Amino acid sequence: MCGNNMSVPLLADAVTVSGAERETAAVIFLHGLGDTGHSWADALSSIRLPYVKYICPHAPRIPVTLNMKMVMPSWFDLMGLTPDAPEDEAGIKKAAENIKAIIEHEMKNGIPPNRIILGGFSQGGALSLYTALTCQHQLAGIVALSCWLPLHKAFPQVPHGQGPSGMGQFPHWSSSFPAALPREEGSCRVRCWGHEQSICLVSPHLGTSECPLLWQAANNGVNKDIAILQCHGEMDPMIPVRFGALTAEKLKSVVTPTKVQFKTYPGVMHSSCPQMISSRSLPASFHWIYSSWK
Repeated sequence: MCGNNMSVPLLADAVTVSGAERETAAVIFLHGLGDTGHSWADALSSIRLPYVKYICPHAPRIPVTLNMKMVMPSWFDLMGLTPDAPEDEAGIKKAAENIKAIIEHEMKNGIPPNRIILGGFSQGGALSLYTALTCQHQLAGIVALSCWLPLHKAFPQVPHGQGPSGMGQFPHWSSSFPAALPREEGSCRVRCWGHEQSICLVSPHLGTSECPLLWQAANNGVNKDIAILQCHGEMDPMIPVRFGALTAEKLKSVVTPTKVQFKTYPGVMHSSCPQMISSRSLPASFHWIYSSWK
């Protein structure tokens, strides 16, 4: 493998678990708030495959509003942990670009994007979801543990054989996403409350001429069939399992629904458990990916 890690800031200090054979695939795993990549590198070492490189970068240290502006490792600022909490849009997008730079680096070193899995825990899992769904390269899959989808309103509902009511029991989310009609370049014709208009579905307050590339990446079909494994502890007091269920339902409206697996674990709080990362869980859930990687 070639390439200079120093050209990608997060790779300079990242913890890497190298493969025992020639590395032909990669897993990029992002830790949670206040943590580092070391703990997850240790955990992933127990399930590693010989031809896979595991990359666990460290988040930068920044003030976190949720924790009284204390400076700690954090991928972006957090204001709250509820579906309607304000979000650090600029910070989330910047963090996603930094992770995409790692993906690009691995691609330049010979690993194709469809052999790269993006994953993470808590805030790291949230970032992995957002990054993968806005990535312009087709990735192999996402492993999202105890997390949520940031900036969920930026992803328009794309019904798969259903109308806007497909969100069913989650009306406060479904009402945010009007029914998508055949779209124009860079925009979408939408029907909302009986009216039809061409708007930017990433930031509805913007005119279509201001529509950013996020909409194009999210809806260009590149990752519409990406496999997503979402795991959540049923006793999680930080990010309640219902928030995880809301996220799973939203994801099913963004990608092919059958590609989304949402698994819950009785008695587990806001932490991972052996079942989540054991060889009987992650590799089994992504068996078709791992098999094709050999």
